[in-house]
Amino acid sequence: MVVNIPGWAQPPTGGRRWLTRRRLVRTTIIVVALFIASWLYYPFFPNPVTLIFKAPSTEASSDSAPGQWSMAGGNLQLTRYVPAPTAVPEGRVAWSRHLGTPTRGVPVVRDGMVYVGAFFKIIALDAATGERVWELDIPSPLDHSVAVAGNALYVGLLDHRVVSIDLDTRTFRWEFKTEGPITSAPIVANGTVYVGSGDSSLYALDAADGKMLWREDVQGELRSAPAVSDGLVFAADNLGNLYIFDARTGQAKLRFRTDGNTKGSPVVANGLAYFPSGGRLYAVDAHAREIAGEFQFKRVWSQFWVWKIPGVPRPPVQKGGKWLFDPDYDPRERTTTGFLAAPAVTGNSLFVGSFHGTFYAADADDGHVLWRFDADDAVFESAVVVVDRVYFGTSAGSFNALNAADGRPIWRVDLAAPIEVAPVFADGRFYVRTTDGTLHAIQ
Repeated sequence: MVVNIPGWAQPPTGGRRWLTRRRLVRTTIIVVALFIASWLYYPFFPNPVTLIFKAPSTEASSDSAPGQWSMAGGNLQLTRYVPAPTAVPEGRVAWSRHLGTPTRGVPVVRDGMVYVGAFFKIIALDAATGERVWELDIPSPLDHSVAVAGNALYVGLLDHRVVSIDLDTRTFRWEFKTEGPITSAPIVANGTVYVGSGDSSLYALDAADGKMLWREDVQGELRSAPAVSDGLVFAADNLGNLYIFDARTGQAKLRFRTDGNTKGSPVVANGLAYFPSGGRLYAVDAHAREIAGEFQFKRVWSQFWVWKIPGVPRPPVQKGGKWLFDPDYDPRERTTTGFLAAPAVTGNSLFVGSFHGTFYAADADDGHVLWRFDADDAVFESAVVVVDRVYFGTSAGSFNALNAADGRPIWRVDLAAPIEVAPVFADGRFYVRTTDGTLHAIQ
């Protein structure tokens, strides 16, 4: 019996098979290469949903204009450096105003107004006279800075809310609720509000309406303002970790780990991110990238090296680490220099004080000490650099002006109460809070 097989069911005759050995090898190589590329660059690919559908709707920014101080740290990089002031203070108290029960709220200054967080209120003062212009009740003490962008104040509250307040009507424009108290000062860059919460998260919100653009989890709490530079956001948690995220999408770039803890903000300048942890000051490559599993792989490598397994070379240092500034470290007592606050940074120098009462200037590129100055007591907060002078306060209540080149004292003002809040500078004056609840203007 003869059976006719239809043409579609007959095996190919004469043509070459598609799956040849060469094509199989080539396909395997491509698949392996794609897998390796995905592993190396995960999680650096941007989230397409955030990238396409969650863009900020304004270009609002809290970066300070000349003569202003409209956010924590003065500018988006938090450098606390004023290169071209309208005037240089000469050490005279222009006015002092008692603000009630003290908080650690850092003032901000814009357009002739001082906005400062107080005990269950926000207070607005005339910058020239210190007279109260208005005050607004809020449901919690305010222990960090507000930010001013456009015609709005951005405030983080302990009742878990981030709020935007219209400066004309002094009413809430919007509010966003997190899962924990707001523990860091907000900053605004390119239409996005960046703020840390006690729920161990960094949030990015649309400055116009408060809608969440992205959220990234961290290990500890973010108790200081984040910094923004070159499309990246830098945040330090209280467990000694520095995080670098893509400012637009929140994609993780690096987690730099230390064995200390910190309350100071990162400062970004000179291609580095500086931040205090465990009484030391770290400098990290601001553009470093960590591939998935890299830190864990190096930990295992380090353990093999400690065990002196034959053939195992010394492991490389942690990705991103450049240098460590701890000039008075005592290896016998294991005591550190005692840096708690973020440094003030210029193009070639950094300035930072310790709780042991010594104030330092160091080279911003490699960290070697340029000079040191023995203050009258502990320095708990950041300094400010104005042109060629550096200014800082102590827990003895003195506000000091030094020559930035050599540390020579220029003048000192005694304010009669400890200074444990960072000073700010605007339009030729410093605004300094003391622990007795007083705000001083020094010109």
